[in-house]
Amino acid sequence: MRKIIIISASACLVIVGLFLVACASNSKSNTSNSNVASSEMPVAAGDGKQFKLEFKSQPAEIAAGSPTDLVFTIKDKQGTTVKDLQIVHEKPMHLIIVSSDLAEFYHIHPEPQADGSLRVSNTFPNGGDYKLYADFTPAGSAQVVEQIVVKVAGTQRAKVALVPDPKFEKTVDGLKVVMKPSADLKAGQELTLDFQAFDAASGKPATDLQNYLGELAHFVLISEDLKDFVHAHPMAKGQKMDSMKMNGDKNDDHGAADDHSKMAPHQKESASEVSAHTTFPRAGLYKVWAQFQRGGKVIAVPFIVKIGDAGVKTAENDTVVPADAIKVTVSSDGYSPSSINVKKGQPVKLAFFRKDANNCGGTVVFEKLNIKKELPVGKTVLVEFVPKDDDEIGFACGMGMLRGKIIVQ
Repeated sequence: MRKIIIISASACLVIVGLFLVACASNSKSNTSNSNVASSEMPVAAGDGKQFKLEFKSQPAEIAAGSPTDLVFTIKDKQGTTVKDLQIVHEKPMHLIIVSSDLAEFYHIHPEPQADGSLRVSNTFPNGGDYKLYADFTPAGSAQVVEQIVVKVAGTQRAKVALVPDPKFEKTVDGLKVVMKPSADLKAGQELTLDFQAFDAASGKPATDLQNYLGELAHFVLISEDLKDFVHAHPMAKGQKMDSMKMNGDKNDDHGAADDHSKMAPHQKESASEVSAHTTFPRAGLYKVWAQFQRGGKVIAVPFIVKIGDAGVKTAENDTVVPADAIKVTVSSDGYSPSSINVKKGQPVKLAFFRKDANNCGGTVVFEKLNIKKELPVGKTVLVEFVPKDDDEIGFACGMGMLRGKIIVQ
């Protein structure tokens, strides 16, 4: 959700090689032994800029059981500190922290400082590796989720195996929650996760739930290998998926991949049922946390789900692409190519081909053009338009987790 110079052949090969190495390095999540990191964000923003997230901890070495300040600084392509962040669900940044085995989960919020950075104090209870997901939206931009690995010194606890829940029913701090998926749990399947909350003691619906960060609930989904991250927000009871702006968590007018989805106005307190619209990008194990607030206390209820293979595949050579079209392949790796150069005033024809169902690319959305197309597996779908201005036109899957851009020159 990335200029060509004519030189001698030998020099060109050297430069291209170096360029590919650099790009591969920048596309990975931050991993830092010293807990000081930065990485260029290959995320197409609405204003055509890219962003870099710089991270450091104070002290530099994080020790288990000791308070540590986590400091984040967002910079634009010119290296200028970005201070103007959208307030999304009452906060400029949401920080999700999980242990490498997903047994520990924390949802905290760095606060803006005078120097433009965002800071929050956190105490890691155990030694080992932790993953940080920093979720923020610069003004006029798409949402950005950056991933950082930190190493915590100290005694490590025993790893907790990730085992699928035999039934989706959990009780935490007196709150019983039942989760019901609206469709089969398969990769790439758009569905809702429907939650019912009950008072564990009486068995009656929990009508005393309180809004948390402006909504009745929040949901986080993370894959076992920690690569896939979705921060979803609730739909009002009875709201249909088609009525939602399907671009994940990106504006408030904010939706999660987190690009998240545009939700209904703040839900009223005392409801006991809530749903989240989402997609699991790949097959495998995922952990889902549903966060509710009751009696002033935030309660995180975890579920472990096994996502099956979509089972529908097709060969790329089975599709027919018009000679005047640019082919865009959709897979779990995203769009290929993800950046396309076109000329102002000349017709553009894009031929989208979705290889298989093991991705969330069932819909492609061009928000600026008001274009939305379904992408069935194995079929070529054309998107045609004439760009009128020098601009950058972003496109994304329905959940906003896959992203591309059209650069008009």
